[in-house]
Amino acid sequence: MDARDLMRGSVSQTRNHPIGTGPPRREEASPGRPRLGARSGPGLAAALLLCAGLLPGAAHAASLLQPPPPCPVAIPAHPPATAQVWRVSDFGAIPDDDLADDEALRRAQATLRPGDWLVFEPGLYLQAHSVTIDRPGLTLWGPGATLQALDPADHALRLQADGVRLAGLTLRARTDRRRDAPAQSRLVLQGAGQVVQQVRIEGAGAAGILVLGARGFLLADNRIRATLADGIHVSGGSRQGRIENNQVNDAGDDLIAVVSYDSDPAPVQDILVRDNQVAGGRWGRGLAVVGGERITLANNRISDVLRAAGILVAQEGPWRTRGVDQVRIERNRLMRIGRPQDAAQAAGAPTGHAAIEVHRHETPPGAAGIGRLHLEDNRVEDSGVPALRLRDGRLDAGASGARLDCPALSTR
Repeated sequence: MDARDLMRGSVSQTRNHPIGTGPPRREEASPGRPRLGARSGPGLAAALLLCAGLLPGAAHAASLLQPPPPCPVAIPAHPPATAQVWRVSDFGAIPDDDLADDEALRRAQATLRPGDWLVFEPGLYLQAHSVTIDRPGLTLWGPGATLQALDPADHALRLQADGVRLAGLTLRARTDRRRDAPAQSRLVLQGAGQVVQQVRIEGAGAAGILVLGARGFLLADNRIRATLADGIHVSGGSRQGRIENNQVNDAGDDLIAVVSYDSDPAPVQDILVRDNQVAGGRWGRGLAVVGGERITLANNRISDVLRAAGILVAQEGPWRTRGVDQVRIERNRLMRIGRPQDAAQAAGAPTGHAAIEVHRHETPPGAAGIGRLHLEDNRVEDSGVPALRLRDGRLDAGASGARLDCPALSTR
């Protein structure tokens, strides 16, 4: 199906080219992704996309009986005067002393109460294995502090309790090869009302930030680079989340991904991905929605994705992912997607994706596929692939996107 048949409004391009036509080109799967047998056309894509349409589709059952998650609370620049403030050195974690600080963090949790702050004084701290934060309502704060993980197979900082907030730290990890377990992600969110703000992540065996079944979360103003899997990965039925003003560079797979597997308790729902800058995808996609409901991708800047889509919306049968419905993609800017002159730097052959790619692949009979989808005012510049390709369904101007119960937060 030619994408031009599904577009309402205008399409302007610096050079004319066919959309969704041309010789077949083999697609290769990225690690953790299926092979995508699609077709692509040549040419430089530079387009302003104003799209609307309709696709009926089966929606997944919403988790209507669950209570709404608590709203996250942004982290102030300094501990408030009313807060009980502790230093990690109070529990034996001394910066720059070449000793692992895991036990000090566990001792701190045994003492702190909800609402308390745990301050990392500037310097280098060592993490021997994964550490879990399971005391609710704590704020971990550490501008100028670095927590260096030592074990390539076990280096997560896991936020499991509700209301935990993390700000200002740099999280580093030793890595050896791509891995996939939560313990091999650098930061894992698994509670409700959690906030990660102004954190730097440098290296991870799997994802930089793994959001796994979290509810009512905020990821804001973080810097993530050099992960061996996705930069940010949202899965496990997570819902009611904001991913805003982050920078993600040089991820081993997708830069930011929302993924819903059939085995998850529910699809990922109500996620806003806004005002992020992502770049340097040598293997995976820029922004990916592979299963999920009510997702919004808005005002993001996606650049230098070498072999795959800048934005992908898909259901992928070999990986048993769910369908997609109620997605809004608007006011994004995509630059230097799939350029032939960059192919030598890519970590694999070109996939054949368009800059914005919508499809389902090898899904079983009766699969939900791609439901309602709205595209508006997205710009594709200086790219070597078509601007848009739709391989499943049509577009719907009424697609809701994320419906968030919590008010927007200012983190500036």
